[in-house]
Amino acid sequence: MAGSAEIRTAEPAPRRVVDIHTHNFSPRFIELLREHPDAHTRLLQTSPHETISYRGSPFVRLSPAMTDVSARIAAMDAAGVDVAILSLTAPNVYWGDRETSIAAARIANDDFAATAAAHPHRIRWMASLPWQHPEAARAELERALALGAVGVCMLTNIVGAPLDDERFGSVWSAIQDAAAPVFIHPTVPFVDVAAWNVDSYGLGNSVGFTSDTTLAFARLILSGFMDRFPSLELIACHGGGSLPYLIARMDQIWRHSGSPNRSTIAQAPSTYLRRLWYDAIVYDAETLRFLVQRVGADRVLYGSDYPFSIQDMQGVKDRVESLPEEQRTPILGGNAAQLFRLDG
Repeated sequence: MAGSAEIRTAEPAPRRVVDIHTHNFSPRFIELLREHPDAHTRLLQTSPHETISYRGSPFVRLSPAMTDVSARIAAMDAAGVDVAILSLTAPNVYWGDRETSIAAARIANDDFAATAAAHPHRIRWMASLPWQHPEAARAELERALALGAVGVCMLTNIVGAPLDDERFGSVWSAIQDAAAPVFIHPTVPFVDVAAWNVDSYGLGNSVGFTSDTTLAFARLILSGFMDRFPSLELIACHGGGSLPYLIARMDQIWRHSGSPNRSTIAQAPSTYLRRLWYDAIVYDAETLRFLVQRVGADRVLYGSDYPFSIQDMQGVKDRVESLPEEQRTPILGGNAAQLFRLDG
């Protein structure tokens, strides 16, 4: 109509898919490990690619995709993933002497920062810290955040020490003060792997990893750690291991066993579930729906586990896409954008 103002309908903001569980190693990091193995961590000369072995469990095959950023971005494009937040997996930087561990952290963080600078719209990263040396870990945290780290990645135990060990308290305080999310990735439990019978059939990964996640987070809840650090944002990998499934049993033991655990926390363990974050790497739709129902869609994050052989970038995305709109949009990227403060 002549003289009337044109009415425009605002276009909805494009949905951004953010992969919070995706790994990378750099050639410099691998070379340092090659030069400085220790009693627990070393490179194996396997065919066709070298393998990182930790405590007798060979679980990181160094395929080209582990270091090839172009291949990563091509895989992201094919699956419709917009942003990847890189992190180290096991053995992280918990190997070698003090100088080697600190050097490994600096190399990993510098190389991740350089990768993100080269691909500012596609790549973000989380810092690794030499937790065995708390003073150095605090210094590296400050340095990495200044370089652009959006969080911290770590393992479910630090060479056997539980995460609630009092030695690490000052590092946790610094992380809480910095408001940095913490991505806690499992590793092989620090036990006799062969005696536990997880040294074959892939059980170190399928059962060992998820068991260590469950144990680590159960300790963080029951020890009172989460009450001491109420503002920490902690991410439990692989759907939280078996924690969401076992939490009712933990409640029952807390209520009835007379265990000293009850004196450390004032509320039932299950009340802490929604204090945690979880990735959606659970491999079937039924388990994903259970996880969302148990902890809420506002606490679940998309992840792929790329570039491991069990990665499922497209499959996880498809399963999340099958959820109702009010659940899939935050899981695919909205929750991550808020948690990691991704503003561009």
